[in-house]
Amino acid sequence: MIIRFSSLKCFIALLMLCAAISCKKPSDTTDTQSGKGKISYFAKAGFANSKNAKTAIIADDSVVNSIAVNWTYATVWVEKINFSGSKAGFLDTTVMIERNLNIFNLDAFAGFIQLPEGSYKDVKVKMFCRKSPKSEFAFDFRGTFTNTSGITDSIRVGSSYPFEADVTVTEITMNNNDDYKVTANFNLDKVLAGIKAQSIEMNVLPHPGKGGSKNYVIWKGGSQDVPFYNQIIQNWQNVTTVNVSKGGVGMY
Repeated sequence: MIIRFSSLKCFIALLMLCAAISCKKPSDTTDTQSGKGKISYFAKAGFANSKNAKTAIIADDSVVNSIAVNWTYATVWVEKINFSGSKAGFLDTTVMIERNLNIFNLDAFAGFIQLPEGSYKDVKVKMFCRKSPKSEFAFDFRGTFTNTSGITDSIRVGSSYPFEADVTVTEITMNNNDDYKVTANFNLDKVLAGIKAQSIEMNVLPHPGKGGSKNYVIWKGGSQDVPFYNQIIQNWQNVTTVNVSKGGVGMY
């Protein structure tokens, strides 16, 4: 069939109508999104004995007869957080954080993952930490302790090696606007669990400090053998615990 246009104006009008039809969004339900909720990720320091404790954590046998450190500085460099779980199929999503967190700040906010509402099973949430491109350590803790002569010395514990804090939850039910709060608690009293002040003084080469004090450093960034480092890494299995609560307020 041949259609003849009586004028150029009619032809242009027809082209405009076709363009409008082709650009119009379909009216079916595929454009409608379900509600969403958030999993907000935080990190904070925990203590059992420090006077400056921001979190009360009950001491256990692993910290008895260990060096008593007054921690004054603590950071972790968070690379990313990951969420995985099953909801009508397997869901695995990762959000890059790439930020150094001062965990002495009350509930230092790391980031959040936004998820469609629904019931998620076999949930795993992980925080990955490593050395930053700016040479910030995966973890860097500093404090003071009283040595065997009654003098206050300094100690610094750090690592460039990556580590992760993770939690497994049986099920999370996400409703619209829900906000789950996942907090990684770093119990600093357990960092040097099983290590005494006398052992530090005898085995770690000190650096000169102020007023005749000494500064002890337990830090590893390569293949060198570092006294107590392997024991500290073993302690990491108990340093970090993760709590999950519903109704957290994300600082974003």
